[in-house]
Amino acid sequence: MTLDHVPPTLAECRVPQHVLHETWMFLRERGREQLEGVVLWVGVVNDAEHADVLAQIAPAQVAYRSEQGLSVAIPQQELSKLIAALPEKVHILARVHSHCEEAYHSPLDDTNMVISHQGAISIVVPDFAAGVPSLLACSVNRLAADGSWRELERTAVQELFTVL
Repeated sequence: MTLDHVPPTLAECRVPQHVLHETWMFLRERGREQLEGVVLWVGVVNDAEHADVLAQIAPAQVAYRSEQGLSVAIPQQELSKLIAALPEKVHILARVHSHCEEAYHSPLDDTNMVISHQGAISIVVPDFAAGVPSLLACSVNRLAADGSWRELERTAVQELFTVL
């Protein structure tokens, strides 16, 4: 039985290898244009601690270049349309986006609230996804109850994600 929401207690998220690969390929392609990209992982929540990613979606997005650097955003209208089109009990489980160099959750990332529920997962992929697809090379962050994003330690990332 699946839940109708994403609980903050999610402890394991299973990700098919092809979803990881497709995510990296999309982000890498955007990087070839010197642009950040964003992908959403959608799936089902099986119980209070377990979820399965079903697919990756690369929604319509706008990439920005400025003196402050690069960024990417999903227009609100596109996000609303995407959420409305998801089948019942299918949720956005994670936001995955690229940075041109280091993987870290920037102050702009903190305010880019594609997902905003407690326990939400935001993954930042370094080097425009130039390397081998691996979540251990990323900055994996969770939204705490106080509204702040907290980067997970490497061991916590290994416990949270199982790549199938």
